[in-house]
Amino acid sequence: MKRSPLSAFFALLLLSVSAFAAPELTIRHGAQTLVFDREELETFPQTTIVTATPYFDGTREFTGPTLRRVLEAFGLAGQRGLTFRALNDYQVTATLDELMGLGAIVATRMDGNLMSVRNRGPFWIMLPLSDRPALNNETFHRYMVWQLSAIELD
Repeated sequence: MKRSPLSAFFALLLLSVSAFAAPELTIRHGAQTLVFDREELETFPQTTIVTATPYFDGTREFTGPTLRRVLEAFGLAGQRGLTFRALNDYQVTATLDELMGLGAIVATRMDGNLMSVRNRGPFWIMLPLSDRPALNNETFHRYMVWQLSAIELD
C-alpha cells in the first residue's frame, strides 16, 4: 500500500513531538499514580550535592528535590517497600526506612545543566558520597539509579 505524503508528514510530526516531550517521573502506590515532569520537580525546594562518584573523574554538582520531598506527595513513612525503575528496566528495591536517612535527591541537573538521557538523565537518584564516605560502596551505589523513570511503592 502506498502512503500519501500527508500521512508521512503526520507520522513524522508525531515522532517529533514524542521525541521532545517533557521527561516524566511516575510514582505509583497501589491504584494511585502521580506523574511529575521536570518543571514540576524543579518547583520543589532544591538541594545541591557536590560529590565524587564512581562514574566520573573529580566532583560534580547535582541539583534536585530531596527524595523525601518527592515521596511526601503520598504521605508515606515506615517500612513500606520501594522500587526504583530506570528507562532500561534496571530496578532496585529497598524500604523507605533504608532510603530516607541517606540524603538522596532526585537530581534534575548536573553541573547546572539539565540532564538528557545521553548523560544519565533526565532524573538520577544521587547520594552525598563525598560528605558521607560510608555510602561510597556497592551496597549504596545500587540505589543511585540513573535514567530514573518510575518509583513504585508497596
